[in-house]
Amino acid sequence: MSETWLTVGSTQSAVRVVLKNINVWRGVGVARLMFTFEINSKQQVVSGWPLWLGGRVEVLERHGRIRPYLATFQPQAQPVSLPQLGVDQTLQLTLEVSDRQLQLIEENRSSGGIQLDTYLSGYAIQDGQHVPVGESQISHQISQSDWISLLEQAGYRRVLLLELEAPDPQAHPDLAEAIDYFAQAQQRYLEGEWRLTVESLRQSLASLVGKKADDEEQETDLQDAFRAVRKESRDTHLGYEPRLELVRQAAKFLCDLGAHPEVTETRRHNAYGALVMVGGLLHAASSSSSGSA
Repeated sequence: MSETWLTVGSTQSAVRVVLKNINVWRGVGVARLMFTFEINSKQQVVSGWPLWLGGRVEVLERHGRIRPYLATFQPQAQPVSLPQLGVDQTLQLTLEVSDRQLQLIEENRSSGGIQLDTYLSGYAIQDGQHVPVGESQISHQISQSDWISLLEQAGYRRVLLLELEAPDPQAHPDLAEAIDYFAQAQQRYLEGEWRLTVESLRQSLASLVGKKADDEEQETDLQDAFRAVRKESRDTHLGYEPRLELVRQAAKFLCDLGAHPEVTETRRHNAYGALVMVGGLLHAASSSSSGSA
């Protein structure tokens, strides 16, 4: 059972707190987690005292060495009155977790569930005086199935969230021009210029291999490249580098439409899809050149 005992002032083990459940509500880019606690007074002296609790939640890192901070509980609107002995009282505290935080938890989660460590502290009021409540910890194990259920309630599986570290042109001077064109594409996207976004991505993809955008005869080159790789793969192991080059050529073939607006209208979803693909290729290229794992 996930529980702890609170020290109120000088009274040890004055209040027992049990974490009963955690519910999730979906927001815009965030999820609100509501923690429901059951409170029991265990010392008569504190019964009836108004109690204010707050605190924070941390996530146990998968190797069990550190507990990164997750979020702080939002302040209570009203205090909860500590019940008489033998009577249960309910306290609900909420916190907000961003989609990015959920993604990081998932990236660091092992194949099982997770452990949330909740730290509670606050104060009670006795005869108009504030009485401190010392910090106490509740460790709560969430099984894999329950965690997946919480993620579904948060809408995590319905959102494609992608965040890559932007390559540093100073650390990768060979990619500086490609990175600059990609930055231009990002700016054009923010401005709502979908066709210009794709055209800048076209320039970035060509710069990745030291070429100009019009140097490659896209359709012919792409067909020839696929034939050559298919033939090579029959005789030898084909690693990531030649496969990524095929993806680059295919992505540039897609982005060529940005240079020929009369062919088709470029819309927001076209620009966004191309932006994500080229961002991934830039990330792969910078990681490969730096020897990252």
